[in-house]
Formats: sequence, structure tokens, C-alpha cells
Amino acid sequence: MIEKYFSKLENLKKRFYSTIEKQVVEIKEKPYKVALGCALGIGINFVPTLGIGFIFAFLLAVIFRVNRASAAVTSLLTGPLVPLMYALNFVVGGIILTPVLGEESLVEFIIGQYSIILKLGNIQDKILSFLELFGFTFLLGAAVNAVLFGIGFYFLVIFLLRKYKI
Repeated sequence: MIEKYFSKLENLKKRFYSTIEKQVVEIKEKPYKVALGCALGIGINFVPTLGIGFIFAFLLAVIFRVNRASAAVTSLLTGPLVPLMYALNFVVGGIILTPVLGEESLVEFIIGQYSIILKLGNIQDKILSFLELFGFTFLLGAAVNAVLFGIGFYFLVIFLLRKYKI
């Protein structure tokens, strides 16, 4: 019974890898263009695009003349990770700004940022404090993360394409 289960699992695994290998081999683009498209696709998700990041990724791929499909598909596939990416933007932005602003620790800095939003006051002050929080700290973290993750993803895709290319 167990052998039958493992046999089915092994067959499924072989079919999966052969399908992946077949799709990778059939890519007619140069590997660096596919990898750059993937890097654009993941990098754009660090920036707030209101759910249409894959369109921006596609347009950037057209502008930079890289693989459009890989940019759009990577953006769509990494879309569910956007909340984690945004949280990482705050952390990285806070790590960079904490020493610059003379704060004691990162935790105090983040608590201070969120307390600005939660304090009582008129609506105009709340909107301005919200924009301040989502402004510089968030966008600085987004820029750093987009570049770092884009470069890392570029090299990962290049590695995978070279490994599975015949």
C-alpha cells in the first residue's frame, strides 16, 4: 500500500519536473531578458500599485525591452506576498531612519510612527500623520527592498535557467 503511494508520488514528481523543464527549454528569449523581467515583476510589488502592479511590470518590461510575460507573471505570482513585503518595507525603512533620527531603538521608532496615527485630533492632522508614516519610511524601505530583492531574484532565475537549459 505504501509502495503504491510512493510510486504515484514519484510519477507525479517526474511529470512535474519534465513539464517545468519543457517549459523552460521552450523559452525563446535570452536568459538575462527573462531574469530581468522576473526581477521587475517582484520589484514592482514592493511599491503600492493598488492591485495593478502586474500592468506596471508589463509596461516597464516593454520600456526596458525585457520579457513581458515573465514580468507580469512574476508580479501576479508574488502578489499574495504583498502584505509581507509592505511590512518589510516598514522594517527596512525604520532600520535606516532610526539612527538618522536619533531614536533609541527600532521598536520605539515603529511604535512612535504608529502612535502618530492613533492619537486623538482632527481629521486633517490624522491624514497628514498617516501620509507621513506611509511616506518616507515606507517608500525608503520599498526602494531598498525592490532593488535588493530584484537583484537576488535576477540571479536566482539566471541560475535556474542555466541549470535546466539544454
